[in-house]
Amino acid sequence: MRLHHAVALAISIAGAPAAWAQTTPAATPTLTSTLFPKQALLTPDTAIALALEHAPRGAAARARLDAAGGAVDQANTSPNPEIGFELENFSGSGPYRDFRASERTYSLSQTIELGGKRGRRTDAARAARDGAAADLTLARLDLARDVRLALSEAVAASRQVALAQDGLRLAVAVQDTIKARVEAGREAPIQASRADITRRQAQLALDQANRRLTIARQALAGLTGLSPAALALDEGWFTRIDTDDAAASGDGADLRRRQADVARGRAELSVEQAKAIPDVTLSAGFRQFREDGENAFLVGVSVPIPIFDSNRGGIAKARAELVAAEADLAAERIDLDRRAHAARANLAAARDTARTLQDSIIPTAEQAFGLANEGYAQGKFAYLEVLEAQRTLVDARTDLINALQGFHDARAELDRLTAPDIEVSP
Repeated sequence: MRLHHAVALAISIAGAPAAWAQTTPAATPTLTSTLFPKQALLTPDTAIALALEHAPRGAAARARLDAAGGAVDQANTSPNPEIGFELENFSGSGPYRDFRASERTYSLSQTIELGGKRGRRTDAARAARDGAAADLTLARLDLARDVRLALSEAVAASRQVALAQDGLRLAVAVQDTIKARVEAGREAPIQASRADITRRQAQLALDQANRRLTIARQALAGLTGLSPAALALDEGWFTRIDTDDAAASGDGADLRRRQADVARGRAELSVEQAKAIPDVTLSAGFRQFREDGENAFLVGVSVPIPIFDSNRGGIAKARAELVAAEADLAAERIDLDRRAHAARANLAAARDTARTLQDSIIPTAEQAFGLANEGYAQGKFAYLEVLEAQRTLVDARTDLINALQGFHDARAELDRLTAPDIEVSP
């Protein structure tokens, strides 16, 4: 009875992970439901929404965007007018020893910017604001990718724990079977030692999987602002690999950031070129003559003579920075194409691997393991053959977890590179 019970347990365990790999979280054996309270069921969208709400990097990028908006307002202002007062011909000698012969002049002056300085300056500030807006988008996309990677790691770790738990239960059942056969004289004592080693290895694998899960939950908690004990993972999305992998159309956020740099470089070059054009200062006022009590109006015009400073250095600097920005844009385009191509290749490879494991390799390994157990119970196979079949099945299930995680990691990277912005439905 003890032997048949162990074999039945082994066969049931062998068949369980096929359903485990493709079912909803309700049928998934994880530590989530036993060790952690279900206070926040996390899907990718809810996790990203929480991270966007709590992450300080997004707040910093929004503050820089507000600062750039203030710079636009400031750039669009004209120079302030100036009011002047002059007192002449007093405290001297002779008739000018007091204030009776003094002259008082009251004036108002205004600098008139020529060459479109104000408009060009405003355009440069707007280009800088566009760059800050692109930085905010990049911060959101980076955070969304990091959350997806952390959530994928947490779910993969949870499934690895479930797999390790199954492996440990199986190792214990087989060890009990081997022990009974050794006591009955039907198996060599060395097989009991091998079974004990297998059980210890299974326990070690479970301990490692639990540590991995703890670390993954802590990382996910740090991104979402929740405590590790408040996380409950929705794992239903993890096995879905039939999503459309077409990249978003149009330029991604990285390219738009570089394009904003180019636009800013052009605008700043225009500003520096306008600075070479002198501004005109107009003034008007009136003068009081204390000696005879008469008044007189006066007007004036002043224009700098661009002999020493024609802003050649500023223009050269702005032109060089524009060339650098255009080169960065070209390099970014090449780099993004390379990274997107690699992400698509990784996505396709992981998807094909997962489908092959799900459709053929794991079912075959489960069948082989079941037959090995049955044959061992009938004395047709040696224990080593059962152990080899078990390891093959465990390796295949581990490969499936890794392939699914690789698919979602590649999906996260591809979305980061091609999405114009992050959209979530919390």
